[in-house]
Amino acid sequence: MPTLLLKTPDLKPGMMTAGAVWRNENLVIQQNTVLTGNIIRRLSSWGITTVRVKREDRPATDSEPLTKSIQAQLRQEDPIFYEKYRAATTLAGKIFGYMRDHEDLPYGDLRKLANFDLYDLLQGKNVLGNLYKLKPYADYTFLHAVGVGIISGLIGLWSGLGTEKIKILTLCGVMHDIGKSQIPFSILDKPGRLTPAEQQMMNLHPQYGYYMTKSIRTILPEVQQAILQHHERENGTGYPSKLMSAKIHPFAKIVAIADTYDALTTDKVYQKSVTPFAAMEILLDNMNVTLDKELCKVFIRNVLMSLIGATVLLSDGSQAEVLELRDFMSTKPVVITANREIRDLSYAPDLTVVEVLKFRD
Repeated sequence: MPTLLLKTPDLKPGMMTAGAVWRNENLVIQQNTVLTGNIIRRLSSWGITTVRVKREDRPATDSEPLTKSIQAQLRQEDPIFYEKYRAATTLAGKIFGYMRDHEDLPYGDLRKLANFDLYDLLQGKNVLGNLYKLKPYADYTFLHAVGVGIISGLIGLWSGLGTEKIKILTLCGVMHDIGKSQIPFSILDKPGRLTPAEQQMMNLHPQYGYYMTKSIRTILPEVQQAILQHHERENGTGYPSKLMSAKIHPFAKIVAIADTYDALTTDKVYQKSVTPFAAMEILLDNMNVTLDKELCKVFIRNVLMSLIGATVLLSDGSQAEVLELRDFMSTKPVVITANREIRDLSYAPDLTVVEVLKFRD
């Protein structure tokens, strides 16, 4: 396969390495690794000036949310998830495109997407790992809806809810941002900080979404509350109504966690993505203040357990495998490096996980 030697600043997320990358005789990333924004930024900081990539790989475009390299890798590793996800996101793209173009809410189609396509997806293994591989390469409203729908359903599953409630939660996640269809693209896609007036308009999307559902006679009340309240916060600092914890619907609290995690782990025009470990640290910081404590515990515990056995890239440029977590809520794992050295990151404050290279099978 043709390859291309590129300067590190010219690398783009979604390209695949054509050979291993070394630093001071230490393996940094292996051949056939799909590059992420996190990896590219670290390569530059470590003084790695060039990387050989496969020539056919290229970054995502507006018409191609997944690059060929990502598609090929996931199709090989988990072909069932890949095909189901591709079908679900294709359907979601059509639904959200129709919703904006026709100013109409196709509730039946959204419910089918959540109750069948996405509910089926969240039954698979390594769901969050697969989502993480796919999400950093494109910031689309409909992909965010799919991600939040799946994650909301997973939190319901991990919380021990029954099938019907999990399906409703998935629908809540899918529909939480429908009000953004009423927000101008100039605000949604603005690369810099929003002006106070633009932010005020953006903050209206929960109310816009809620009003869009008022004409649907069969709309579930849980879905309406999740749409309206997913930006409310436990301490009353959220919007649109500054509700305190007791007045926020439980499903809105779950969607708030899923929305936060999916946003943190996705590259946007105005914000770089973070790793699942970093996202868990942010959730830990917020779970006693803005996000529901018990629901955050459920989510964080399950995410961290799913990362045991993962291959990670550390901030010193070395690769390692996650062995264990000393505490069930710790975001600092015990790892074993390529040269068989065991390191407890809890006692190494200057050493962090900068990317998850491979999730456990």
